[in-house]
Amino acid sequence: MENHDKYWKGKKNKAIRYYFYIQKGLELLNEFRYLIMSIFAIYYALKMDNIWLIPLMFIIALPVLIFFGWLSVHHMKKVTEYLQIQFSTHWARYQFDLLEKQITLLETLNEKFKSRQSNKMDK
Repeated sequence: MENHDKYWKGKKNKAIRYYFYIQKGLELLNEFRYLIMSIFAIYYALKMDNIWLIPLMFIIALPVLIFFGWLSVHHMKKVTEYLQIQFSTHWARYQFDLLEKQITLLETLNEKFKSRQSNKMDK
């Protein structure tokens, strides 16, 4: 939280934040547009004549979308992130390997520090 004020306060940061919110809102609307276009495409492709089928199709589509979203978040994302790391560029992979080494070294140092602290407490 040390950079909170640096990136949160001020008129410039507020303007950037609103731009970010607008950008994310447009992304959501753009994705939602595909659902609406698909429903209308199915409606017209099947030459349906009852207008009440459109909201029904939307209601039916929501649980399907929720299921595929859940599947993506809880199962597919882990595999795709693993593959992105495994098949990334040399420098991205090197950076990832360095981070893993740093964590291992820090954990080792932490264990040594804890054992020395406990030895001092015992004396």
